[in-house]
Amino acid sequence: MAAKRPRLLAYWSTQVAAWTVYMVLLGLPAWLSGPYRQEYPFVLAAMAGIGIVSSHVFRACFMEWGWMALRMDRLFLRILLGAAVLGTVAGLLQAGLHDIAFPSAEHVLGSGGRRLLEILLSWMLQLFIWAVVYVAYHYIVRSRLEELRGLRVETANREGQLANLRSQLNPHFMFNALNSIRALIEEDPERAKRSITLLSAILRNAMATVKRTTVPLGEEIDVVRSYLDLESMRYEERLRVRFDVDPKLEREPVPPMMLQTLVENAIRHGIARQKEGGEVSIGARIDDRTMVLSVRNTGQYSKARGSGDGIGLRNSRQRLAHIYGKKARLDIRNDRGTVLCEVRLPFPARDEVDNGYPLIPEQ
Repeated sequence: MAAKRPRLLAYWSTQVAAWTVYMVLLGLPAWLSGPYRQEYPFVLAAMAGIGIVSSHVFRACFMEWGWMALRMDRLFLRILLGAAVLGTVAGLLQAGLHDIAFPSAEHVLGSGGRRLLEILLSWMLQLFIWAVVYVAYHYIVRSRLEELRGLRVETANREGQLANLRSQLNPHFMFNALNSIRALIEEDPERAKRSITLLSAILRNAMATVKRTTVPLGEEIDVVRSYLDLESMRYEERLRVRFDVDPKLEREPVPPMMLQTLVENAIRHGIARQKEGGEVSIGARIDDRTMVLSVRNTGQYSKARGSGDGIGLRNSRQRLAHIYGKKARLDIRNDRGTVLCEVRLPFPARDEVDNGYPLIPEQ
């Protein structure tokens, strides 16, 4: 009930203001062309009242009989009929008001002349215009509400998809990490304990980012370092790591666990398959108003192997599409004897992300 009060107040304020101003403008020529008569304010106020009551009854017809739900042709016929009926009543009321207020003037009622016809047609036209404006306003409001509702549904759907993708990603990472720790338990219990501590820190971070669409790049780099420390306990000297991250980018927003996923993919499909191991290089730079996150690893990328890239890269591409639309992409290819995976994000990324929540991109 409280939610309707502002709308009702706006409606009645508009009704009173519009009809009052209209009647004042309508009576202005009579005031200026002849001597002022004290009946004028009363008559204009009464005419404004006739307009308010007539249009309000018209509105009641729209609401009571559900005219706004009708097809345009049927609605138009009802508007014509309503304007004719209510215009006739309003015109007769004005004519009677005129005869009462100005008894010495020529009477309108009973004369059956052209003056009465003009008054009736004038009110019919005024109420027809009022109804057209009323319908146009409601169609605009309804269109806007439908647009907002569609945006809310789309946003909720995208957030649900992001949560679903992330729920697939986190167990995937945890499964791989636990396998690494399992391999250390019998060989070196102390290192296994340290690994569990690192895993706990990584999972704590993952849980903290569940409701965040983006995190600062520096925070993501810290997670990657913890992950690499965890993996280095298993691969030892077989895993060599190099970072080349521009410090100016550490506060730029990136999707959480995106970079960690690429590093995990590089180790699983690159370093783990090399007897002598190899190097993983993580970089971040600006290239023509684009932030480029790169992971380069020793190995050879084969498209036939997965037509696919696995769940990690597949989810990463989908997450980028949901957050940035077509303004971001992920590429993986062979480059100078190594495998290079690059993620290109719009820069500055804050233009695309507002307070950690994605702006809906144009399709």
